[in-house]
Amino acid sequence: MDYVELDDTMIAALPDPINAGDAVEWPRGYTLNSRGLWFDSGKDDATPMQLSGPFRVLGLARDQGGDGWAIALEWRDRDGLLHRHFVPLADLIGDGTDVVKPLVSGGLEISPQSDRLKKLKAGFVGLDCRNRVRLVKRSGWHGSAFVLPHVTLGNAEGESVVYDGKADAARYAQKGTLDEWIKHVAQPAAGNSRLIMALSLAFAGPLADLLNDEGGGVHLVGGSSLGKSTALVVAGSVWGGGGRGGFTQTWRATGNALEAIARAHSGTLLALDELGELDAREAGSTAYLLVNGQGKARGTRDGDARVRSEWRIMLLSSGEIGLGDKIAETGKRAKAGQLIRLVDVPADAGKRLGLFEDTKGHEPANFSKSIKAASLQYYGTAGQAFAAILADNPDLVAEAARDRIETIQRKILETAGTNGGQAFRVAQRFALIAAAGELARDALNLPWGENEPERAAAICFDAWRSTLGGEGPGELLAAVEALRAAVEKHGESRFRPLHELAADMPVNGQGFRDLIGYRFHRNKQLYWGFTATGWKEVLAGVAEPKSVAAMLADRGELLVSNSDRATHRYHVKVEGTSKAVYAVKASALEH
Repeated sequence: MDYVELDDTMIAALPDPINAGDAVEWPRGYTLNSRGLWFDSGKDDATPMQLSGPFRVLGLARDQGGDGWAIALEWRDRDGLLHRHFVPLADLIGDGTDVVKPLVSGGLEISPQSDRLKKLKAGFVGLDCRNRVRLVKRSGWHGSAFVLPHVTLGNAEGESVVYDGKADAARYAQKGTLDEWIKHVAQPAAGNSRLIMALSLAFAGPLADLLNDEGGGVHLVGGSSLGKSTALVVAGSVWGGGGRGGFTQTWRATGNALEAIARAHSGTLLALDELGELDAREAGSTAYLLVNGQGKARGTRDGDARVRSEWRIMLLSSGEIGLGDKIAETGKRAKAGQLIRLVDVPADAGKRLGLFEDTKGHEPANFSKSIKAASLQYYGTAGQAFAAILADNPDLVAEAARDRIETIQRKILETAGTNGGQAFRVAQRFALIAAAGELARDALNLPWGENEPERAAAICFDAWRSTLGGEGPGELLAAVEALRAAVEKHGESRFRPLHELAADMPVNGQGFRDLIGYRFHRNKQLYWGFTATGWKEVLAGVAEPKSVAAMLADRGELLVSNSDRATHRYHVKVEGTSKAVYAVKASALEH
């Protein structure tokens, strides 16, 4: 095998192959230097054999459970690109040579001669190293170290922490300088609530992971040509690029590939374009899988359960319709839990400029094209710089961030004049996004106005509230819609009237197929009294029935007996027998 002759400049660019010093011990006869790995039998007439090109031994690696022991190697290919691979110790047992093929595929020069391949494997088998490497399956925080597929920021105690997954599942890369990104991307974004929110959301990934926040996301919804895709590309430029859509992925990825994508974007940003391209039957489960942070349960060949994949995602999505409408295409209703984790924000900022409010004097289309092009040219520097600053003192950052998030959340809710359960959680999400944007502004000296991320988050929170179609928590609105639909569809057939009964009217509900309630008047007000069974039937898959009753009672839209305030029910007489029902004012169900 002919090896490339390295000059001094090329050697200087290589990782130091003996960086671990005395921590690495090779078997007798083996030497690793800046030219590669060599074997010398020690015989007088023998010439040292070169087994491979130069590489670095990072240490002996294993997963978080202490399994999967491997040798962690790193090298640069002929183009100077850095590669990392873990040679499983178990795969070195036997006569096969498949274990070295990934090294060759990554550009490490290895002799193809069978005797040298055997010597190479024997060298790996006999290698010992005191350095330890912890292999992790997701990016983000692991202790005090922030791990990305190709770099680890900060320090873990007593060992290195290295990403062990599909590195190409996310387009982490860098192009240009941080100053260039700030000038051509961050600065033009100023004055545009959706762009500042999107960029702040990109910075929120490390913060959410640091705080063990539940994660979640924002879905920009609206017609074509508003600038939704531009917002995703701009946000993605915080962490990487290189693809046609920069750092952006598509909703079409499903199954195992989706889990690999989620793990690779954990603790940073996952930007998914065009929800409409996803099969409606998969929309709800896919969105929930992503924001729930846990993969599907799977079994091994012997029937044991495998450890589930985990991640923590901050998701920025776009589409011409919202998640609820996408799920509705299948005839099903979206659950409140799904909609609260991925909230719809209208992409149109209401200034007749599409997604934008300030296009710096340019036509919206030209401004969109310009900032998108800049985001595809300068990328990947801001996210790593931000995470590195957080890694300097993550505990201090976490403490300050919690206080700031609480303050921003309180201000958002006070300004909006609401504090419902769903509004509370969504306000917390936007407060997290705003706090991350402010941290990034201060840490990276971004040219944004004071508290601009907070203002952008508040504007987007109000825009989300406008999508609810009225006042109140989204789960309550969905429940009222379900109750209204039941009355409109079954008011004459499944609700028995309790007044003005005809002489031949059947009693005890007989004659009413699948009775779900009664209709009656109190103080000239019409009520629909749902039986307990009917109440659960109508609200199944929409909202939690008891919670809906409590919220309607608090609003004075549920008639409640003094003796049954704990369950929010009202007692009516049916043929001399007391029946407990959920009595909803008819006026509460009117459009």
